[in-house]
Amino acid sequence: MAEKQYIFTFNSTHHALMFEKAANENNSNIIMMPVPRSIASSCGLAVKFSQENYDEIVEIVKNKGLSYADLYRIEDFGGEKKYIKQDI
Repeated sequence: MAEKQYIFTFNSTHHALMFEKAANENNSNIIMMPVPRSIASSCGLAVKFSQENYDEIVEIVKNKGLSYADLYRIEDFGGEKKYIKQDI
């Protein structure tokens, strides 16, 4: 079974870049990517990370007071990806 993946979306590119900077300063394993079309967001950037890094990433968000729009868990349903909104 593949490890679960998550993405954060943002309200602005500035918030996405601040998130990326904080994660990189912590040597966190993230991937900057375009926001999937099925998710509405005013910013075109998202941050993807794995379940393995979930606690670390959420701790960075909380400790640094980083702004984000939403957090989604990525689920694969027979080759079709679904994005399920999550609470921190």
